[in-house]
Amino acid sequence: MMMNRVFRNIVFIALIIVLSGVIMPVPGNAAAVASAAGSTELNVKNYGAVGDGSTDDTSAVQQALDAAAGRGGRVYFPAGTYKVNPEKTLIVEGNTTIIGDGASSVIQASNRSFGWEMMRATGSHIAISDITLDGNMAVNRVLVISGGSSDVKVKKSIVSNATHSKDPASDYYTGVVSGIVVYGNSNQIEIDSTEVKNISAVNLTAGSLISRGIYVTTTWGSKEKAAVNVAIKNSHIHHIGPADDGDGIYYEDPNVDSKQGTNTKSVIVGNTFDHNAKRAIKIYAQGITVENNRITNSYLNNNYYKGKDSGKLAPDMYSGISVYGSDNTIRNNTISGEGSYYAAIEVSASQTVSNVTVHGNKIKMGSKSAVEGTTAIRVGNTKQFQITSNTIENAEKGIWTWQNAEKGSIKGNMIQTTKGGIDLSTYLENCVQKDIVVKDNTVKSKSFNILLAKSNVNVEVSADNF
Repeated sequence: MMMNRVFRNIVFIALIIVLSGVIMPVPGNAAAVASAAGSTELNVKNYGAVGDGSTDDTSAVQQALDAAAGRGGRVYFPAGTYKVNPEKTLIVEGNTTIIGDGASSVIQASNRSFGWEMMRATGSHIAISDITLDGNMAVNRVLVISGGSSDVKVKKSIVSNATHSKDPASDYYTGVVSGIVVYGNSNQIEIDSTEVKNISAVNLTAGSLISRGIYVTTTWGSKEKAAVNVAIKNSHIHHIGPADDGDGIYYEDPNVDSKQGTNTKSVIVGNTFDHNAKRAIKIYAQGITVENNRITNSYLNNNYYKGKDSGKLAPDMYSGISVYGSDNTIRNNTISGEGSYYAAIEVSASQTVSNVTVHGNKIKMGSKSAVEGTTAIRVGNTKQFQITSNTIENAEKGIWTWQNAEKGSIKGNMIQTTKGGIDLSTYLENCVQKDIVVKDNTVKSKSFNILLAKSNVNVEVSADNF
C-alpha cells in the first residue's frame, strides 16, 4: 500500500509539471505559444535571445524571424546587442517586419569568425526599421536584398562595418565589400533615413580595392534585369573607401553592356555624403534621377591609394557624381567641401550615353585645394545632353566636352574658375563637338571664357554669353 501511494504521488507530481509547461510555459516556449495563437507581435527575447553583447543569439533570432515569416509578423528587438554568427546568414522572408528601439537595438556579427553576409531579405513586403545592423568587420556585406524581391523598406536604421577576411584561404578574402546590396529583378526597394558607414575593402579584387556603401546590381552570371523603382533617400552615407574604388552608391545595370538596359525609374534624392574616398554616386544604369543630394569632399591632400599604388596620393575625390548610362537626370545637387574633384560631375568616359540632363547643381571646390587639372562638369561621349543653370566656382575648368559631344545645350550657367570657362576643344583625334548651342552663360575665368576648336561642327555661341 505504501509503495502504491508513493507511486501515485510521483505520477501526480509529474502530471502537474507537464501541465504547468502548457498552462504557464517557460520563457523559451512563450513566443511559440503566442505564435500558435496567431499573434503577429513577436519579441525576440521570448525566443531566448539575450542581447547582452556576448551570448550567441543566432538561433533565437532566426527562430523569431521564421515565426514571423509569411504572415505579417513583427519581430521586436528591445535595446541591446544581439551577437550572431557571421557564418550563418540571418534570413528574413516575406511579410516580415523587423523593428527595434533605434540605434540602441543592435544586431552585431561576432568577430570570432567571418562570413559572406550578415542578413538577407528575400521575398515581398519586408520592412526593417529603427535598428542597427553591425557587420563588426566580420562580413563582406551587411544586408543583402535578394533578386526578385519587392516592396522592401529599410528605414531609420544604421548599416555599418564591412570588410574582407584577413585569411587568404577564405572565400571572403576578395569580393566587392558593401553595406547594402540590392540584386536584380527587384521592384519597389526603399532605403530611407538610414546611415551607411565604415565600408572598407582591404584586399584586391579584379586589380582594385572595391567597396560600395549601397550597391544596386544583378546576381553574378544571372540573366536578371536591373532593379526598378528603387528609392534611396534622406540617408547619410560616409566613410566608404579606400580611394582605389570606394563609392557611396553604385547603381549598376550590366545589361547596358549589350544595349539591353532597363529603364529603372529610380531616384537618389536628399542624401548626404562625406568621406567617400572615390565617388559619392556612380551610375551605370538608365532612368535614374539624382536630386537634392549634398556631397562634401572631406579630403585635402590626404586621400591615398591603398592597393596597387599604395602610398600614392589620389585626387581629393575623383568625382562627386559619375554618370555612365543614358536617360539620367542630375539636378539641384550641392557638391562642395575642402578638397577638389577631378570631375565634380562626370558624364561618360568611354561608351556613348544620351539624354543626360545636368541642371541646377552647385559646384564649389575648396579654396585651399589643388585645382590644376580639375573640371566641374566633364562631358565625354555624349548625345542629346542639357547642361543648364549650374553654378560653378573654383575649378580649373567649368564645363569641358573632351570627347565626342553632339546635340547639346549649354545654357544659363554661372561659372567662375581659375583658368577656363566652357571648353569645346579636345586633345583626342577624330573627336567632334557637333550641333551644340552655348547661350546665356555668365563666365569669369582667367584664361578664356569660351574656347572653340577646329573639331567643332555647327556649334552656335550666342552673343549673350558674358
